Amino acid sequence: MNGHDLGSRPWVTFDMDNTLIQSPYWRLHFRPWLEAEAQRLGTDYRSLWRHFHQRSEELWRRGRWVDSFDWPAIAEHLGLSRVPEVRVSSPKPVRALVPTGVEAMLWSLRQLNVRLAIVTNGFWAFQYPYLKALGWPYLLDAVITPDRIGAAKPNPAIMVPVSPGLIHVGDRLSHDVLAARRSGRKSALVGPSSEHDHIDPLMPANLEPDWIINDWRHLPQIVASML
Repeated sequence: MNGHDLGSRPWVTFDMDNTLIQSPYWRLHFRPWLEAEAQRLGTDYRSLWRHFHQRSEELWRRGRWVDSFDWPAIAEHLGLSRVPEVRVSSPKPVRALVPTGVEAMLWSLRQLNVRLAIVTNGFWAFQYPYLKALGWPYLLDAVITPDRIGAAKPNPAIMVPVSPGLIHVGDRLSHDVLAARRSGRKSALVGPSSEHDHIDPLMPANLEPDWIINDWRHLPQIVASML
């Protein structure tokens, strides 16, 4: 590691859902539960999800950013059944949701003088089991979740444990790019974004990432050029 000790190495951080993995909680656990609840109630799961989203947005606008991602509490508030725990019996369904090139990119970054972390707005219980199934804790130096930190992106407080930060990579302008800017690090957006989520009243009208990543092979090159 070029003679640098662990504490002096900057962090490269990643969002999880729709960045490193294609939303495993939604696809493998939450949506099937939502569909079963909708059938029980005689409605459509999309309609039920709208109620979840509306409650989440309400909490967000009231400044309760961490609570807005607390799906079990929202389910209880809506009078629904208990959200099931995440149990991953096989890594195969999870691995199928990892985009091509992601693991090779992570291994390439491990050869550089950086530390790697995931900074996600998903709660630990709904994120870490998938990482464990993939064996990724071996690749990562930290996994940061709002229920353990007490803050959610784009609040820069969630980035404090992974400072000094070199670059944060994610799929959302309103969460990832804004959190990177507010915490004094560069940002990379996975693919072009058409998002216009200005739920944060202090979000700039024009917000652009420093880089757009269309090929994971490019990220280690970018990181190496910053060191």
